[in-house]
Amino acid sequence: MDQSLVQANLEEVLEPSNDLEELVEGIVEQVTPAQRGPSYHPTRWDTVNRVLDIVDDVSGGRADWVVRFVSYIFFGGAAALVNLAVFAGSLYLLPTSLGDFWRTLIAGAIACEISLVSNFIPNDYFTFRHMPGRERSWLARCARFHATSLVGSLLTILIQQFFSHAVHIMPMLAQAIALILVLFYNFSFHHLFTYRHKKAIVATENTH
Repeated sequence: MDQSLVQANLEEVLEPSNDLEELVEGIVEQVTPAQRGPSYHPTRWDTVNRVLDIVDDVSGGRADWVVRFVSYIFFGGAAALVNLAVFAGSLYLLPTSLGDFWRTLIAGAIACEISLVSNFIPNDYFTFRHMPGRERSWLARCARFHATSLVGSLLTILIQQFFSHAVHIMPMLAQAIALILVLFYNFSFHHLFTYRHKKAIVATENTH
């Protein structure tokens, strides 16, 4: 009788309780990383996907941002070349009677507008094609891209004017410096505003 009672008590002590099992499971869940898919949209090239997997691991699931940034720099670089080409052409065509200030100001405004359009089209189709804001119409996206980039264009002109007339460096070099500085502003605000998720409009009916 006493032996069976002691054995029963020993088994009860050695048997893990439900609370202990839940505690162990919780620790295991915290130590074991959750399985998740890649943050980026896989490409058709396995080598590129393997590189992006490494970037995902290193950056903590930010490979999609890296892909967009590289794509934006590529197309933004092409638009910057368009900007510099138009800026140089405008300086050549504008009459010298306008003065250096007005010539660089007008040339900068023309260059910013033309390069903005050439920047939007490829970035809209490639760089931000998977962003939630793509559900807007093409015209709405173009208008928002324009509004975001307009501030960047104004910053570009102001920075270019500062380096040209306050620091007294070559206008072409001043324009290039301005484009590099404004690049990061544009990329950030296209995420925050241009391609931000479209809020659903819930229609409510008044009942009488």
